[in-house]
Amino acid sequence: MKTPLLFITFNRPDTTAKVFEKIKNLKPKKLFISSDGPRNYVEGEFEKVMTCREMFKKENIDWDCEVKRLYYDENKGCALAVSDSITKSFELVDELIILEDDVIPHPSFFTFCSKMLNQYRDNHKVMHISGTRWNPEFEVGKGDHFFSLIGHIWGWATWKRAWKKYDYDLKDLPQFEKDKSLQKLYQSKSISKFWLKNFHSVNMPNKKTWDYQWQFSIFFNEGLAVVPAVNLTSNIGTQGVHYQGEATEHHFQETFSWEEQPDIFVNIKVNMEYEKYHMRKRFMKKPPLSKRIRDKVRRTIARP
Repeated sequence: MKTPLLFITFNRPDTTAKVFEKIKNLKPKKLFISSDGPRNYVEGEFEKVMTCREMFKKENIDWDCEVKRLYYDENKGCALAVSDSITKSFELVDELIILEDDVIPHPSFFTFCSKMLNQYRDNHKVMHISGTRWNPEFEVGKGDHFFSLIGHIWGWATWKRAWKKYDYDLKDLPQFEKDKSLQKLYQSKSISKFWLKNFHSVNMPNKKTWDYQWQFSIFFNEGLAVVPAVNLTSNIGTQGVHYQGEATEHHFQETFSWEEQPDIFVNIKVNMEYEKYHMRKRFMKKPPLSKRIRDKVRRTIARP
């Protein structure tokens, strides 16, 4: 595969090894490997981070491959480590496929991303390519892909020209909220309220995440995400920095082979019925109270 790949890792040797095995089978020509530094106050984390980095020694990448290792000596945290590694990678290339250490891709995920990166390279309205296809019970056209307002980040791809619009500090959020842009977009007060609440929750000096800012950037720039007709990635990470608990309906999703259908025209237009359905089924649906309590207790115990 000629498309550059960024592999983002941290402190999970078990899931990292499974994802790296998929990458080794792929044999990309250009590979960026990001590794955040260990937190000094977390017992055993230094060893876990080093175990992950051991996997990426020269002798373990035994194919024709240009490798760039982005290793941080000190812990930057998920928000900065991920966003900074993407920014640094885009200093060297114009497009990227991005995988984190808990996302298992179907082999055809890479084919899909590469083809979509090429197909929509010059269409600046398209900002994101997702590997995730949720809610397959809702059919959206007959083609091999469609368009959404939401950019899922469990295996994804984008271009340098889109990442330049990334608003890490959410500096445009006040104007965005004042203009009621989301309410106009979705024609739904509840969906608008959901997103704004989440954007405000991450808009703090010591940010804990990076992905809400990316979704905001897509919204603010009226961008679109390409979505495959079938699901191409599966998240296997239930023990991480932001989530520690039982597997949810979002985890361990079945993946399928993506088949190109070049003879079917795909309109660059969003199906708003699907968007609202998708929001309410996958984002705004609350788990049972007992599960929410258990997960909150686990997060409290795990918090340093």
